[in-house]
Amino acid sequence: MDFMKYWFAGLIKGLERLDEPAQEAVLRTCGEACADSYSAEMFQLARAQSDDLEGFLTALTERFPEASYELLAADRLRVHYRFCACDLVTMGLVTSPLICRCSRHNLREDFERALHVPVEVTLEASILQGAPHCSFLVRLGEV
Repeated sequence: MDFMKYWFAGLIKGLERLDEPAQEAVLRTCGEACADSYSAEMFQLARAQSDDLEGFLTALTERFPEASYELLAADRLRVHYRFCACDLVTMGLVTSPLICRCSRHNLREDFERALHVPVEVTLEASILQGAPHCSFLVRLGEV
């Protein structure tokens, strides 16, 4: 495990040396890969088993009990995480708040695959940035 901690520390240091567009390109790809690993399929199943957006969000809460999904408007919702659910963080491999941008891309990918609309996700608060919880604002585009 020590090797993995050193390796990820090196990765984060390397990412921190990149300009923001390069960081975003890497973190977007990582977020998409994270979606491929598990979460996108769960979002798609939750959507397939729901009649509307509210039912979809309820089904997501059942699948991801660490999260809550609050419908703010027909095209906007907020996702709260009571604890950081990133496996890299829970395994102690990454502690940098930079990884939260990967989570932002992961959520975007999950919602886009499930709802088939463009999605924009904004990080509002992060445990790794010192907040008591993580919060993301999700804006849904038109079909």
